[in-house]
Amino acid sequence: MSSVERGESFAEWESFLSESYVPLAVDPDRGAEFHGAIHRSRMAGFDLSTISSSAQRIRRTKRGIARTEGEFLLGSIVVEGIGRLHQDGRVAVVRAGDMVFYDTSRPYHWEIDESWAQVVVQTPLESVRAEAGAELGKMPTAVALGSHTAAGVVATFFRDLARIEQAAPEHANVLADNGLTLLASAVRLAAGELPTGPPAQALVREHVLAYMRRRCTDPRLNVDEIAQACLLSRRSLYRVFGDEGVGAALRRMRVETARALLLGDRARSMASVAASSGFSSERQFFRAFRWEMGMTPGEFREAHGT
Repeated sequence: MSSVERGESFAEWESFLSESYVPLAVDPDRGAEFHGAIHRSRMAGFDLSTISSSAQRIRRTKRGIARTEGEFLLGSIVVEGIGRLHQDGRVAVVRAGDMVFYDTSRPYHWEIDESWAQVVVQTPLESVRAEAGAELGKMPTAVALGSHTAAGVVATFFRDLARIEQAAPEHANVLADNGLTLLASAVRLAAGELPTGPPAQALVREHVLAYMRRRCTDPRLNVDEIAQACLLSRRSLYRVFGDEGVGAALRRMRVETARALLLGDRARSMASVAASSGFSSERQFFRAFRWEMGMTPGEFREAHGT
């Protein structure tokens, strides 16, 4: 975690940014006292960071490019505030929930006029090109991808992954295995193309998982409803989840919800935890929890007592 508190050197912040991403030139908003923070982690095939600060201008110059070894694609998901990204003759106005890509091998600059926060994904250009497909042309830079689009599913995945990484890194590392493939699917969508092969399958899977996360606490949710809501046949749904099975994924989500409830409110009854986590009965809850955790809910709560 790198941070600059109010009143500290702005040059220190510029150094943090350049070390975390690529060499950059940064200008503060002279009308406000500056502060900023970066939390960065390495995942399988990409780096993931959460960055927040007060208003500023961030410039990727030819001089900075000459000082960089390697070329990278960055994808920013705006969590708070509004930014304007300039690259390749385009300007993307990016709002909370939106995603945008930019290429470090060419100049770009950000204009951010108020306090802001982003989740940033960084990966070598050659890696994302290999994953997206050799036929992909120029990278689709400075194109805002709204949260309501198919790419919004990918943006939500990385935003949630960053949150989970800070709370439970071991869980984030498991989820991250699919990250590069999902990123490639968003790149193709930004380029106006439909993903094919593994990127397409990864996008469909994440779309289904996102729907399941929203509905997993409803005990009536079942495979047929999931397939219908996601415009898939049962056969296609099972093919997307492979040997794991959609039922196992739903059970795991409900157990994760129950874990949080067990620790968040220790006075809460098991019946209440079961109902609030999407289980139709206490018996089903106990069986699922033991299957996933290797212990009963009561043993789990006792083992994590304070």
